[in-house]
Amino acid sequence: MSSLLIRNGLVIGPATQEIQDILIEDDLFTEIAPVINPPENTRILDAGGKWIFPGVIDPHTHMGIPIKSGHSAGTFGSGSRSALHGGVTTILDFPVLESGQTLAESLNTRIELAGESLCDVGIHVNITRFEPEILAEIPELIARGFTSFKVFTTYAEANMMLTYDQIEAVAKIIAQHHGILMVHSEDNDVITRASDTFNDEKETHPRYHGLSRPAEAELVAVRQLGEISSRTNCTIYVVHLNTAAGLAKAAEYPLLKVETCPHYLLLSDKMYEKSDGRMFVSSPPLRTDADSQALWLGLQNGQIHTLGSDHCPFCLSDKPMDTPFQNIPNGMGGVETLFPALLAQFMERHLDLELLVRLSSRNPAKIFGIDHLKGGIKPGLHADLMIVDPWSINDNWESKLDTVLDWNAYTNFPALFPETVIRRGEIVIDEGSTVSPSAGHLLKSK
Repeated sequence: MSSLLIRNGLVIGPATQEIQDILIEDDLFTEIAPVINPPENTRILDAGGKWIFPGVIDPHTHMGIPIKSGHSAGTFGSGSRSALHGGVTTILDFPVLESGQTLAESLNTRIELAGESLCDVGIHVNITRFEPEILAEIPELIARGFTSFKVFTTYAEANMMLTYDQIEAVAKIIAQHHGILMVHSEDNDVITRASDTFNDEKETHPRYHGLSRPAEAELVAVRQLGEISSRTNCTIYVVHLNTAAGLAKAAEYPLLKVETCPHYLLLSDKMYEKSDGRMFVSSPPLRTDADSQALWLGLQNGQIHTLGSDHCPFCLSDKPMDTPFQNIPNGMGGVETLFPALLAQFMERHLDLELLVRLSSRNPAKIFGIDHLKGGIKPGLHADLMIVDPWSINDNWESKLDTVLDWNAYTNFPALFPETVIRRGEIVIDEGSTVSPSAGHLLKSK
């Protein structure tokens, strides 16, 4: 048995901020106390009063997937390496359901690709076809420990959309077997009407990406999903919610869980007017400053439950200049910047760091059924943590990132990166550098 003792760290937990010792034996936390007398031959790491956070769980990543006519940048290997530098020790990703594939086949393909991940990995299941054979697989996959399923209320042109009636049928099955339904919540009819206007006018600038997907699209979809959750008793997880109206509507339905992303908190639709505005094209699009402010309030009052990156990165060359907005691949990088950017913002805004732990670790672990393994610093859980020097806040992103990307949306924001990251008891980032970590583990819900 190997053992590691971390001394004198300020442990930031969901309900505590205290100087503690942390004993790790093999891959588990075994003791947390003010003073611990470790076993013989224990490696000792003195945190010197620095902050210790649980490893971050990013519930929403897309590592290396096809988008429009291209492919997002990086792989599970490169993306997870970047994630570790940002304190993310667990990622939850999605398969791509190809034509003719069963859900199980798409899942198994994704699991194989995820084998090169340096983070631990959980896999959600995408349902982009409504067929009896597909529906029949849902209970089987839940029994295997894959309990979360994602559907789309838009992307009809890509043959990914389910109607609300179809979504309700899926929700009934998922609820019966105690799973969770995840939904990309933008109403397709609203988007079609808006998009047709701009297509007719031959508008191509990135600003029209946002205008073609108005805030009303989210509001309409969230209202429909709330009613579905009430009728089916199905927990529905709204991914990347980003409007004030959508947030207010979601709060009316107790079975809706809400995720938002850093780019909706920190950026606005003004980004589309910049010379690199094309790089900010993602769906849903960036919104107004007022929407961002509403999201910050939603974090504080409990209306938002998790933070996800929606990591789907592209290099500058993947989104060429003067590309019509309709043809720009949708997505932004973010798994490596998720925690460093938001930690700096929480400090600047004098917000409760325990809230950040709940949003980034505890809540995603609980919602997705891995809280028997992850989500906090307590005996019996996987020893995932990071050590952060609170006095090392800086704007020099490039010196901290380890990424294949040549563009970063947050260069104008301060950041606070971990200096040490531990995943399942193994030091994977030491003094800001990657230490040849072993492969991550596949996670299943309890």
